[in-house]
Amino acid sequence: LQQELQTFKQHVLSFAERMYENERRIFERGKARFTYVFIALQIVMFFILEWNGGSTNTLTLIQYGAKFNPLILQGEWWRFFTPIVLHIGFLHLFMNTFALYYLGPLVEKLYGSFRFLFIYLFAGFAGSLASFLFSSSVSAGASGAIFGCFGALLYFGKAKPHIFFRTIGMNVITVIGINLAFGLVVPNIDNAGHIGGLIGGFLAANIVHFPKERVRFGQWFAALFTAVVTLICLYIGFQRPPADQAQLILALSKQYIDEREYGQAEQMLTLIHEQDAEAYKADFLRAYIHIQQKDYDDAKQYLYDAIEKNNRFHEAYYYLALLYEEEKNYEKAKQAAERALQLEPNNEQYQRLLLELEQLL
Repeated sequence: LQQELQTFKQHVLSFAERMYENERRIFERGKARFTYVFIALQIVMFFILEWNGGSTNTLTLIQYGAKFNPLILQGEWWRFFTPIVLHIGFLHLFMNTFALYYLGPLVEKLYGSFRFLFIYLFAGFAGSLASFLFSSSVSAGASGAIFGCFGALLYFGKAKPHIFFRTIGMNVITVIGINLAFGLVVPNIDNAGHIGGLIGGFLAANIVHFPKERVRFGQWFAALFTAVVTLICLYIGFQRPPADQAQLILALSKQYIDEREYGQAEQMLTLIHEQDAEAYKADFLRAYIHIQQKDYDDAKQYLYDAIEKNNRFHEAYYYLALLYEEEKNYEKAKQAAERALQLEPNNEQYQRLLLELEQLL
């Protein structure tokens, strides 16, 4: 009897060792390669942003690929992906780098490097898409992709619940809950992007499943379902009227003008509709661009368009006076200068121009 008990004990221990070894292998199916690539990329991009205007500068962020709905609506689809490696300020970079350093290797070893790459990129895209649908703010950061890693771990919990809850399950669920609650309570956090990334990571993991396991019907269904939902979300997003972001568009256009990138400035200005309350300012900036390009006829037309939209826009009258003076049409120049001074009687620049024109006449 004692020998039978000893044999049974050995069988139990052997079975436990095999179970432990199988579980250990599940968490070591790959090496953490792409995790460190993404960490390096986001650190490099942070310094590039800091060098070129600052990572908290909205205009710099837009120039380098942050999610900005008006430009996505103009066809810049890559802005669904580029925000993944951009961060707004050092604390944002530090928090996301810290999270990716601890979470990324676990998911990459669990799924393998190329499956992890798909999960991370698709989750980042899904986060940007959700933000595109539900938020008009400029946004950037790896948060959506990182939440996608949590989504991939939730799929692991769905596929292998016993192992999940015996190992990392409760910790993962707790951390997800804390982060989502934090996003709801703290202002200026793009929770739509977080939730979109979480769902995207779960769906992407469902599509790729685990290494060395046969392709299942569920994977094909998940791929079809994900494709249909993605297309519906894109259709809804591109059919909606854009939110009013005229002030930001004007500021970005001015920055392009300062850098003499006139083509990009004009492209930005097309995002402001004729019915917008700020449209007269867009016409004025177009006029300024054409003045710099020595295209005075078009410049005058844009100035008249600006005046038609806002007949108290004294800067437009002043520039019209300058253009007519350049053409030696002093009578029209004087009329425009008088109107500018009438609207802004204490402006010394307008006073000097009118005096100069009266002397020429």
